[in-house]
Amino acid sequence: MRIDLATVRSTGFLGQSPSLLSDWRVGAILQATAIRDARSGQLWLEIGDLRYPARVASGDTSGPVDGERLTVRVLRNSPVLALETLTSDPPETSGNVTADALRRYLPRQASPAPLLSNLSWIANGKDDGSAGTLPASVTQAANKLWQALPDSAALADPATLRNAVARSGMFLEAALANADRRAMQALTNTDLKALMLNLTRVLREAGARPGAAASASATDSPMPFSRGALTSLPSAPASLAVLDSADQQMNELARQTDGAVARMTTLQANASSSQDTPIPTMLVELPMRQGDRASVLRLKIERDRSRGQTASSGDSWSIEAAMDLGVVGALHARVTLQGHRIGVQLRAESADVVDTLTARAPELESMLRESGLEVDRVVCLHGMPAADNGARPARLLDVRA
Repeated sequence: MRIDLATVRSTGFLGQSPSLLSDWRVGAILQATAIRDARSGQLWLEIGDLRYPARVASGDTSGPVDGERLTVRVLRNSPVLALETLTSDPPETSGNVTADALRRYLPRQASPAPLLSNLSWIANGKDDGSAGTLPASVTQAANKLWQALPDSAALADPATLRNAVARSGMFLEAALANADRRAMQALTNTDLKALMLNLTRVLREAGARPGAAASASATDSPMPFSRGALTSLPSAPASLAVLDSADQQMNELARQTDGAVARMTTLQANASSSQDTPIPTMLVELPMRQGDRASVLRLKIERDRSRGQTASSGDSWSIEAAMDLGVVGALHARVTLQGHRIGVQLRAESADVVDTLTARAPELESMLRESGLEVDRVVCLHGMPAADNGARPARLLDVRA
């Protein structure tokens, strides 16, 4: 079946998005999703993060159905863009929504660190107008997201940390499903994923095109789904500061926001897929403000169901936390809890930080004992934990040709 995208060149996508030129070369293989208008039956193809009006030029005159996933090859790119369908998959059913979410969002995910740096750059008034001024609606939405980030100092309070994790975006859809109108409004104003989606909407309405952002500005950020130790997420510079115009800044901000939302959705899908395994795992990436900069606190929570448990031993849990401390390097913590017995291991890249942790370790141990826990040990070590090379890596996504 041949499908033509007659309006791609006339709408300016090729001329305005140099990074997409290689995608449209003859012979290029693309992944697309068919979108059908319920009333008119108009066919659209969603390729990357853009939708293109399409028409069936040959083959099955009915064309693909709504939600059908297509693998297409570029036959020619002038005078119209002609695509040949190689394979097609039916729309996903509810039984494999998780796998579909991983296929859809994993390739698009990106580290939230560049977005956070740019939010700080906007919130602290560094946009002086020399490279063009962002629209007021964009600045307002960006500032609202920045102010919703929890303050790192406040996270020392357990109740504040619990509320911050609940508003991290990982539980947005579940919370909305059970919320009344007032609670729903509160969620949209405080949940980080909801605020990112709002920023995405505002940017699109202001004319931002994430596909037009320079690909060289992307940050490599593989998803940490192996059974190895959790690593910290490095910070990134504010890329908006070196762009020449407000349009370029909006495109870059839109690309980073889309990547951060895709990453969060991937984490949600992975957490859902692991619930039926012996050791279900949840990874939460919690952005937080530290003065005029931001960093990401990573949390990995596991419940080990493979061990034999008795009424006296209780559940077996492990919690890892990792964060980047800036110039002094990374900090890593691992807490194991079985019943009322707890063990704590703290690691830092900086020897000075290790000395500080060691000096405060007796205070931490005393607090844990006062909480009714039996402390196994509190140990402070220099250097990050090595990856668990003997562990079997978790397969995140199985895609077969």
